[in-house]
Amino acid sequence: MGRKPSRAGQYFYICLALLILISGCSLLPESNRRRELRESLANGNSSLAHGEYEASLKAFQQVLTLAQDQPPADVASYNIGLVYAHPQNPDRDREKAIASFTRVVGSFPNSPWAAPAKIWIGVLKESEEQQREVAKSQKLIEKSQQEVEENRLAMEKIKQEIEKTRLELEKSKQEVEKSKQMIEKSKQVDMEIERKRRERRK
Repeated sequence: MGRKPSRAGQYFYICLALLILISGCSLLPESNRRRELRESLANGNSSLAHGEYEASLKAFQQVLTLAQDQPPADVASYNIGLVYAHPQNPDRDREKAIASFTRVVGSFPNSPWAAPAKIWIGVLKESEEQQREVAKSQKLIEKSQQEVEENRLAMEKIKQEIEKTRLELEKSKQEVEKSKQMIEKSKQVDMEIERKRRERRK
């Protein structure tokens, strides 16, 4: 007849079964978390490819929440930067894009996404500087246009004054001409009177 397992042996098997059960339970949530991370990343990439920027942003932010400063938080941060930098995104935000790429470089310096994030930071900062230069140039152009308009109005005013002076001169000429005619007429009258006087004396 076989020996019955001792009480100590029974405890050992019970403890071993409990240990396996606990290990299995602790691995299950980690497995679910990884699956959820993969799904959120896939959803974020799909939404970004289809131009659904808000949905993409939410998916990548969910990855950040689940990853808790561990990979794939580097990928999520990089992709959030892409969403904010995307030229067709109506809510694009250069500052937020730079902040997301900077987070990749600062928190995950060894990540394969750190080097492209640095490039994006450089490109966005250069673009920002160019926009400032463009805005500065536009202000100068606007100022020049304003000065040109002011000069045009001043020239118009001068032309009006010249025209006014010309009309006044024309009027003065007419008056002078009229005065000359009156003087001439007056002379003729005087001459006629003088002639008649002479005739009377004879």
